[in-house]
Amino acid sequence: MADQHSNPISTLPHFSMKLELARPISSLLLRIALQLPLLVAVVLIGQFVGIPSGVSALIAVVGWIACIWLLSLRKLLGLAAILVAISAIVYFFHQPSNDRDWRPEVARLPRSIIEGDTLRVENLRDFRWDSQTEFEERWLQTVYDLRTLEQLDAIVVPFGDSDLAAHVMLSFGFADGRHLAVSIEARAEMGETYSLIGGAARQLELFYLFGTEADLLGLRILHRGDRVYSFPLDVDAGFAKELLLELSEAANQLNERPKFYATLRHNCTTSLLRHVNRISDQPLAFSREILFPAQLGKLLHQLDLIETDLDWPEAKEAFRVDETIRSAKDLTTAFSDALRSSRP
Repeated sequence: MADQHSNPISTLPHFSMKLELARPISSLLLRIALQLPLLVAVVLIGQFVGIPSGVSALIAVVGWIACIWLLSLRKLLGLAAILVAISAIVYFFHQPSNDRDWRPEVARLPRSIIEGDTLRVENLRDFRWDSQTEFEERWLQTVYDLRTLEQLDAIVVPFGDSDLAAHVMLSFGFADGRHLAVSIEARAEMGETYSLIGGAARQLELFYLFGTEADLLGLRILHRGDRVYSFPLDVDAGFAKELLLELSEAANQLNERPKFYATLRHNCTTSLLRHVNRISDQPLAFSREILFPAQLGKLLHQLDLIETDLDWPEAKEAFRVDETIRSAKDLTTAFSDALRSSRP
């Protein structure tokens, strides 16, 4: 009787045919997979030689397409390895510095001197802004009595119409009506602007800006047209004092040991979270609202950390302050009072 099972040898041509078809497909997939490290490497190298990130990305994409057709897979792997190695070298050997040609608005690092209950801040910024780029430079030396610290506000400034991305600051209020604003930012050089890629590529130093609300918030409200929310926090004066001292010490350390701004690890929100958690009995967990800080007010409201009995939609509207400032008639001496004039 004839054997009903197929001959294994007869299946070899079919297997070989499938293998031959799989090879070009796997080669193409590998070439496509190489695009990400190539893109990152070229953009990173471009940052260090002064090429804008958008131009670097375009060069990487066009170059990758050309390499797919012109280079063998082995040569493409070699090119990728070389570019990744170069980008890693320039990334890890590049060191932060305080000795650069800084933009004037971040030219001076603040320094705090603490003597008992007295805080003296040197290089506190109080610029008078005529537009987004025109200003009168004013650097002050101010003294605060920490025993009169009585208020702490969280300031949230969404980027444009975004409900996700935002800049976050703190403002410390004293009994004499003065408010000390603290903003953790990227320190840019002349001709340099902030970018997410620049922050990730170690192109910007970390900067703790101490200034007046008239400067930091006036610039954003009156000249950039930003939305600004100022949430009064339900915390005791002791916590606010400890947090201000923690931030002052961190700012002092940057005078001696500069650090890089990092888009994710050392940005305005994650840095403030780190400082808060160092002194808090109930540390805040990293959450979606921290990753997308335009939602920070909602998180604070959920945690009952805002001084209000309003529900969240009402509170969000009540503590929006940019429209109040734009409608104020006199901001020359009472900016902070006008900022809070419409609070419930």
